[in-house]
Amino acid sequence: MSTIGGLSSSTSTSALRGYGGLASGLDRDTLIEQLTAGTQAKIDKKNQAKTSLQWEQEAIRAITDKIYDFTNKYASYSSSDNLLGSSLFSRTDISVNGANGKYISVSGSTQTSDLLTVLGVKQLAQKASATSNNNASDGKLTMGSISDDLSAKTDVNMVGGEKIYIKYGNTSYTIELGRGTDEDGNKYEYDTPEQIAESFNKALGEVSIGNDKTLADVMSMEADGGKLKLTNKDAAGNNLELTGGTGDVLVNLGFLNKGEDISKLDDNRKVIETGKSLTAVNEDTAVQKKTIKEQLAGQSISFSYNGTVKWIELPSEAEMKDWTSMEDVKEYLQKELDDTFGRGRIAVDLEPKDPKQPDGIQVLSFRTTLPDGSEDNSSVLSITASTGHLTGEDSLFGMKDGESNRLNLSASLKDAGLKHEFHPDSTGKKPLLKINDKVIEGIDENSTIQEIINAVNNSDAGVIMSYQENTDRFVITAVQNGASGQVEIEGTVAEALFGTKKEGEPDITVTAGKDAVIAVQYAGSNTVTEITRDSNTITVDGLNITVNGTFGYDEEGNRIEETEAVTFTAKADIEKTVETVKQMIEDFNELLKLVNDEVSTKPNRDYAPLTASQKKELSENEIEVWEKEAKKGLLFNDTDIRGLTDALRFAIPDNLRAGLEEIGITVSTNYADNGKLTFDESKFKAALEANPEKVRELFSASAGTDEDGNPIKGGLMTNMKTIMDKYASMTGATKGILVERAGSEHSLTSVLNNSILDQINEIEDQIERLTTQLVTEQDRYISQFTSLETLISQMNSQSSWLAQMMGS
Repeated sequence: MSTIGGLSSSTSTSALRGYGGLASGLDRDTLIEQLTAGTQAKIDKKNQAKTSLQWEQEAIRAITDKIYDFTNKYASYSSSDNLLGSSLFSRTDISVNGANGKYISVSGSTQTSDLLTVLGVKQLAQKASATSNNNASDGKLTMGSISDDLSAKTDVNMVGGEKIYIKYGNTSYTIELGRGTDEDGNKYEYDTPEQIAESFNKALGEVSIGNDKTLADVMSMEADGGKLKLTNKDAAGNNLELTGGTGDVLVNLGFLNKGEDISKLDDNRKVIETGKSLTAVNEDTAVQKKTIKEQLAGQSISFSYNGTVKWIELPSEAEMKDWTSMEDVKEYLQKELDDTFGRGRIAVDLEPKDPKQPDGIQVLSFRTTLPDGSEDNSSVLSITASTGHLTGEDSLFGMKDGESNRLNLSASLKDAGLKHEFHPDSTGKKPLLKINDKVIEGIDENSTIQEIINAVNNSDAGVIMSYQENTDRFVITAVQNGASGQVEIEGTVAEALFGTKKEGEPDITVTAGKDAVIAVQYAGSNTVTEITRDSNTITVDGLNITVNGTFGYDEEGNRIEETEAVTFTAKADIEKTVETVKQMIEDFNELLKLVNDEVSTKPNRDYAPLTASQKKELSENEIEVWEKEAKKGLLFNDTDIRGLTDALRFAIPDNLRAGLEEIGITVSTNYADNGKLTFDESKFKAALEANPEKVRELFSASAGTDEDGNPIKGGLMTNMKTIMDKYASMTGATKGILVERAGSEHSLTSVLNNSILDQINEIEDQIERLTTQLVTEQDRYISQFTSLETLISQMNSQSSWLAQMMGS
């Protein structure tokens, strides 16, 4: 017997509350487990029953999932494989026959393609339109005015367009100094420290730092005694740090000396604490005087010629030492462009700005030409970019990047590069622009070309206006089709866009709208009917017939009687339909096998769901093998599954069997196949080619009753869908039999409302009650064993005392 002098080897701690065997030496936990084994066995049995129901639910859902996939694929009008509708059996593969078939294309589906022939096309439909007869632009890519003397000095903005990198707290930001003008037309200026500070602070306001704040909320620049000063205004205590910039921007703003590396500077030259400022070490050199030669030397210009982009690099200043005038620049660019894009493709021109008053101001321009020296009006030339701010806003050449030898749609009538100058009507008698007797509102002589186009397209003149860059022409097209549309245009803006004729009208070609006129003849009739439509596509009996050329009529519009007619033949898409039916039968047979296997497989009574204690004794692989056996036969002889099996076995009713056999679909005569379908592909294909409508009827005929009230079975897919809906419908107040029983993830309401779930919930309630009972029993036995341990401990104490007394 153990004593309280130490724990014996039999003393243990278990999941039960307290300790046992301290005085008695008894294995209390094992004894209690044995005493409560009956209740635990009841809990295990209920858990096994719950597991069996869950497995049964999974098995039924596997069947309903299979049915759901089947009906969604083969009996849903949203599926391309739908066999319940007519699309797979319709004559959608339509051929155009006859020598004049090249003038006609056809689409759609029809069952009566042989009822119509086309005998001729008298004229094609076209929308009314107006097209300029001349190029709209002057064909030149023109740079701004520039001194002919390369030694002439000009003010050069050295900081506009450059970037400054700054760190605020732990985050880095980029400040881009503006160049040219802002969205409101205000110019970015850098001539004085005050102007620099204003432009810099404007750029700060464009850099977001989150929480609806910008860098302008935490820092600012100001002029301080001829130098620039940056101040940290941040109330949150974050430091600001200048970390770098593009080019020499920090040198030109005075914060760095020439050649200094900002990363090697002391913090007092680049870090600004809250409430403190950093003053530049030098006065700014943001605007410098430089000769034109200095500005050109070593820079590059990007030319785009018909989509091919090449950079032309100008010589270094040393290589340009003998250059004196813009003529030298012109000759160099001409040679480089000839070498890059081909001799004689681009001509470089240099002309005085004002020939009447030659003052040394030149204009450099570019034209596209052909090698023989003639103008090339079909090629597009543009300057896309440059280094050193040769182009862009506030640049040496005074032109924006992206300008071309075509119209600049973002420029006004005066500056867009129009070939024909805009001349306002001083008399006020002519409108700016009137189309179809509608004055175009919202434009004036300062409107851009794009604004004029938008105003036309948004007006109620009934036309669409566009500028075609490749052809360099404006086109106006009527909105209404055929003869209904019209285009009539007048006004001083029209004369500038299109040019003028001698009488002062716009120099345009107006094409009247015309309707298509097609001669057709219906089978069984000798009458030729001329169909008139406002487009070149007509729809007749499900056929969409599009004409793209005229035939069958002479130049006077008289029909030529001996013209060969255009006929049509239509057939179903045989390969697609055959493949769909073949796959449907395979899927049906798979479903049939699944259902029959479930209802006919006997359960192995030696395998029941494992209890928690049993699982602890097995490996994962052993558990998997066991449960695979235990899941077999859960639906053996199940009434609902047996009903589904019998219904699928007779999916083809007796009155349809002969008809389906004719097209190659039969039921296996082997009873063990349980109604498996067989498919003769060649027989089906032949039936489909011969009479697709009959095949469709065998699949999709509706069920109903005859004149005597006798029931009529529907087609194959109609019957299949009826059966499958009965057992696996996912919609409606009452779902399919199996869905009501086990629920389905395809019907969310059924997941929480099905009969098996009700049984599982009931078992869980029973398990909860039995678990409470088990805990009560365990507590009672623990209390009894505790009393026993106390009594034995007291007896041990008395025995020790008596032994001591006897010994003394």
